[in-house]
Amino acid sequence: MAFFLMGCSDAINIFPVENNTTDQFYKDEFELKQAIMGVYARLGRNGTNTDFPTDYYLLSSEGRSDNWYSANIPNAQRDQSDLRYFQVTDVTSLNQTNYSRLYQLIKDANYLLKNSSEEYSRFHAEARFLRALAYFELVRGYGEQPIIDHPITNAEAKGASRQPLTDAYSFIIADLEFAANNLEDFYEGEDAGRVGSIAAKCLLGQVYTTMAGYPLKEDKAYEKAELVLKEIINVVEDRFAPNYADIFDVSKENKYDLFSVQFASGGQSLGSSMAAYVTTSAGSSTCFPEWAYVGYSQQGQDFRVDSLLIKQMKNENDLRLETSVAPGFWSTVEHGYTAKDSSDYFVERDILIKFLTKDNTNNTIKGWNDYPLNYPILRPADAYLLYAEALINNGKASEARKWINEIRKRAGINLLTKNPTMDDIIYERRCEFLGEGKRYFDLVRMGESTFVK
Repeated sequence: MAFFLMGCSDAINIFPVENNTTDQFYKDEFELKQAIMGVYARLGRNGTNTDFPTDYYLLSSEGRSDNWYSANIPNAQRDQSDLRYFQVTDVTSLNQTNYSRLYQLIKDANYLLKNSSEEYSRFHAEARFLRALAYFELVRGYGEQPIIDHPITNAEAKGASRQPLTDAYSFIIADLEFAANNLEDFYEGEDAGRVGSIAAKCLLGQVYTTMAGYPLKEDKAYEKAELVLKEIINVVEDRFAPNYADIFDVSKENKYDLFSVQFASGGQSLGSSMAAYVTTSAGSSTCFPEWAYVGYSQQGQDFRVDSLLIKQMKNENDLRLETSVAPGFWSTVEHGYTAKDSSDYFVERDILIKFLTKDNTNNTIKGWNDYPLNYPILRPADAYLLYAEALINNGKASEARKWINEIRKRAGINLLTKNPTMDDIIYERRCEFLGEGKRYFDLVRMGESTFVK
């Protein structure tokens, strides 16, 4: 002991990991990986009962569109109804949840960017992509926002003022361009699910097409969208699923997408709550098709898909319908398939099912919010249809037809023989992305005449 004491001339100051402050963290690759995983986590459950895609893309976005509606005003959790009927206030809980979570993500990204070396370009690129995504959803959902690019105090946050939409979009574009220039196309293996350059460019294309519509109506936006999407369109083709159902197959995750929120069942608070909100009954009864796991209670809110859209898709024999919508559910597990069974036990409802895990033996699911299926924010069909939209608006409709027809061919519906129009784009987006939170924002950016039609 004496020798050891004599041999130590310098003090050893090692802070326990659990006591690290921002001044002591973000110093090496291990810590930065922990930090960036924390930023990604803001899109998942993040220690809450529901995840961001459920709260924002499904309940707050799809629920305000003409795709999906609540057949009965719920006795509880009325936030969805307030959003549906455009009666949201600043104290609507779900509205507060969405808004605060996006700014929490921005805060986390800003801390990483401020406190880590620029040599870690990949981590910076991921943080800037996620920050851009958060700001994009903020300006689409809430209009002008304070632009915050560094850590600030609570007092400073309260005093922050909104800045013009053009400033926000310039900020978003700069972040996405940095991400696109500092990431590999895709990441595989243990890094599967982390964002790559192709996703950054696809989101940039979406940003430009959004800027081209209401309210900015930016003149050159479609030209910029065409340029950035043209760079990736051939690479994206390799990830275009041959069958629509493959996109929502849990065994094929991270294969046919560009960027998805990652989920996993097993009772570790990493599962998706999406499936719980597309059911139509609660308790222990079967609340959706018998191939879904029914061992746990669901939320039991009566959400249904628009019947006119279903009729239209049926008339075209659209293959996407079977993957996306079920015509009802059995009210008991014990049933046959006779006419009497159908009359007694089958409840007709147009249920959104594309996010359900289609395996009734999957006992890794431990609760209503523990479903394993990832949620796609960007996939190849986004790039195809955004590129086609830009081409149409740049006077190149004949070139756009190829990309729309790729979507229609997979759906098993007749190919377009004439040059496509924006009506064709909007309809294809409605069917292709049913339930994925895109329809409401499409209606908004098309302007008032489309939104209130």
